[in-house]
Amino acid sequence: MVVGRRGGDVSVTTVASLPALLALNVFAALQGIETWGEHPSAIDPVEIADAEMEFVVAKWSETVVRGRPWVPYKRVATVSKGTRLRVRGVVPSRDKSGCHNKDWYAVFPFGYVCSEQVKKTDKAPEPGPALPVSSGKRLPFSYAIVRETDTPMYANVEDAELGIIERRLTKGMSLVGATSVEVAGESYIRTRAGKVVPKFGVSWMGQGSDWRGVYLDAEETGPVFAWVRGKKVTVYSEPTRGSEKIRTLALRERVMLLAPNSLGHSPSWWRIGEGEWVEADDLNEVHVIEPPQGVLTDYRTHRTGNDQWIDVDVGEQVLVAYRGHRPVYATLISSGRGSPTPLGNYPIWAKVASMDMANQDYEDKPYLVQGVPWVLLFQGHNALHGAYWHNRFGNRKSHGCVNLAPHDARWVFEWSGPMLPRGWTGYLPSDLDKSVVVHVRDTSKSAGATFTQQRRRGPPDREAERKKAETAEKRRALAELRDAALTSPDVPAGAYVPDPTQAPPKLDPKRPPPPPPVR
Repeated sequence: MVVGRRGGDVSVTTVASLPALLALNVFAALQGIETWGEHPSAIDPVEIADAEMEFVVAKWSETVVRGRPWVPYKRVATVSKGTRLRVRGVVPSRDKSGCHNKDWYAVFPFGYVCSEQVKKTDKAPEPGPALPVSSGKRLPFSYAIVRETDTPMYANVEDAELGIIERRLTKGMSLVGATSVEVAGESYIRTRAGKVVPKFGVSWMGQGSDWRGVYLDAEETGPVFAWVRGKKVTVYSEPTRGSEKIRTLALRERVMLLAPNSLGHSPSWWRIGEGEWVEADDLNEVHVIEPPQGVLTDYRTHRTGNDQWIDVDVGEQVLVAYRGHRPVYATLISSGRGSPTPLGNYPIWAKVASMDMANQDYEDKPYLVQGVPWVLLFQGHNALHGAYWHNRFGNRKSHGCVNLAPHDARWVFEWSGPMLPRGWTGYLPSDLDKSVVVHVRDTSKSAGATFTQQRRRGPPDREAERKKAETAEKRRALAELRDAALTSPDVPAGAYVPDPTQAPPKLDPKRPPPPPPVR
């Protein structure tokens, strides 16, 4: 569906899907973002000779595509084993360690692969997106959720037979399941990574939420429509709860925003029809805005021809995708709850078809979510990605990422340039100034505070990560000392043992200190 507003009128029409159009733009977009010919200003140009073969196939489980044919040089992409590549030329090796004096192949749409990691094939690359989905499915894999804490995971079937546990899983973790196997008469699930988990501790999950957004066609900025946030939302005859109740709206029902009850930054009611008013807090509002400063630059649009950017409003829990000044798609999201999604302008620093997400070493609460699909990392560990484990879109839910329903995550991933070819598992832009920008704002805040640059752009800061790890080690060491003191026979029963991980309380000199807590 397309929802649009032209000169105040609202139109809803049906449109065809866009995969064919996107596929036509793959090579053009990739070639604009990564130099596949040699730019005149290149400090170290590469001479590419004709190659004898037309196609090669990746032999390694993770074949690296580099921006220049030598090591060290930044990897710009990875492809999975069995991925076929079109060769555009050959470059003799100039380093012993990187490709061991073997040739490098220049490949389409960009980059170079070491000849050690590929072999000749007569078959052309397989068409299609990076992460295909079977017909009738919403997700690329089958998933299982851990039902019980301390469920054992084994490295392989042999270890399961011997009872050698690799790790204990926590309730709520999710796994990518591949097959069912039997070990010593018991049923197990073998994960895609080859790990083995007893079936009694997990349950198969479904295909995730069937929610999907809508295509947009709006020529003016301002409010367009809203989705209903609650299951039964009351419509009133006037913008007050004391007025007549007209009807109720269903969860995620779409309503047009015709007029606010007051002018200003944040009205409390919206008129959705003649004599029909709904409280703004019960709606996820979609507003079309002009490109904010920093999301589009002449450098990016002229070098790549790509004017895409993504607006994420964590106040409304809404995402709108744009081409220049034109909105093209809108949907609901789930942003960070306990750890709020950082506000700011962030170019996408990595595009990954699917990845496992887990707690960092410095985080005490363990979690594991395998096979997270359609990942666009935009700030540190924060990403736009598919979420198959909940259906709370339109509400804050995540650890800091921007969760999307499977259909929406796939759409945004494949729409955002560059579109990765089949078998390409990841892309790391060599120049963030050429990358699609994610603009994160919060319209629930007061006017003037809806946007600020809260974090640095790009991947996680290694120094900051190191300091967090050191702080966590100290915290855990102090906690171990306290636990040891509590269990020590030298400490009398009921004695107060201060917690060294907590700052001492501030005492008022005019008041006596509080008594120690009763154990």
